[in-house]
Amino acid sequence: MGPIHTGISTELSSKDEREVKREKRKQSNRESARRSRLRKQAETEELATQVESLTAENTSLKSEIGKLTKSSEKLRE
Repeated sequence: MGPIHTGISTELSSKDEREVKREKRKQSNRESARRSRLRKQAETEELATQVESLTAENTSLKSEIGKLTKSSEKLRE
């Protein structure tokens, strides 16, 4: 009866060990997903900042083109 008990005990600790590894893996995956979400959010914010900056630059350049076009027209008169 002793060896059977030892076998059951080993089987339970083996199941516990697998469960612990499974939980660690799940936690690791959660952390990885969290880091990925944070990275994506930072990238999105950076792109939004670039859009703002480029939109302002575009507006400024369009204004400059308008001024230069008027100036050119006056010089041609």
